Amino acid sequence: MKFVRSFLFVPAANDKLLQSAVAKSSDAVILDLEDGTHPSKRPLARERLESSITQLKAANKLAAVRINGDWLTAVVDLQAAVVPGLDILVLPKVEHPRDVQVIAQMVSDLETAKSVSPGTVRFLLQIESAAALPRLYEIAASSPRVMGMMLGSEDYSLDCGGLPTPDALLYPSMAVLTASRAAQIQPIGFVASIAELGSADDFKTVVQRARCLGFRGAVVVHPKFVDVVNECYTATAEEVERAQRIVHEFEAALARGEGAIKLDGAMVDKPVYRRAQELLSSQ
Repeated sequence: MKFVRSFLFVPAANDKLLQSAVAKSSDAVILDLEDGTHPSKRPLARERLESSITQLKAANKLAAVRINGDWLTAVVDLQAAVVPGLDILVLPKVEHPRDVQVIAQMVSDLETAKSVSPGTVRFLLQIESAAALPRLYEIAASSPRVMGMMLGSEDYSLDCGGLPTPDALLYPSMAVLTASRAAQIQPIGFVASIAELGSADDFKTVVQRARCLGFRGAVVVHPKFVDVVNECYTATAEEVERAQRIVHEFEAALARGEGAIKLDGAMVDKPVYRRAQELLSSQ
């Protein structure tokens, strides 16, 4: 799956917010059956999923659904969510690789039953408890369906008895990032509370820091932040031009038998070259 910059949460039963999200610039829209939808409205939300997914695909967006974490509700959610057009399932409160593997098997069965190409549906995992941290790499590498992993800042902080401050979130955020990179999936997130992002300018600083740390992409709950995420994860013309120069000059140097060069006064060696390749491949 191509690098996904921005994900926007929308309550799955709220048609007005869905119509708003369709018109926004997010790469993906997450139809939320979990915290964003009151239990009394979940039957209606499930009935609307297929139509909502069709609308998202018509708007050229990735269609995602967040299911519930308890098994009985999750099974009902999955039966409604796995339909043609679904791209991503967001799995909340993942604590063990077996959680992912059991759901992956159910999704495989549902893909077959609903004439969806095998392996189409990918997973975005949410880490929301201290119990998950010792197993992060095993969770991230638990299934070929996993495309990304993120920290659920609010639930994680509640589980740890703390507040979702940048200091408290730095360690678990970096643990999620490191495990994601090791498993070669997309590390998604930022070191801040998703519920208190301030102004768009405030949030831009947060996302710029996240990109420097190694994150790629972010999930937001308000559409005013989508453009910030897209901007921060879209290389500028100057960045692309420089990356192209780095790749060209370094490959020429390798052909001459040189392992490092100087470009614009800075050393370019293999890590710098590979970073430039990564930037170009993400565009």
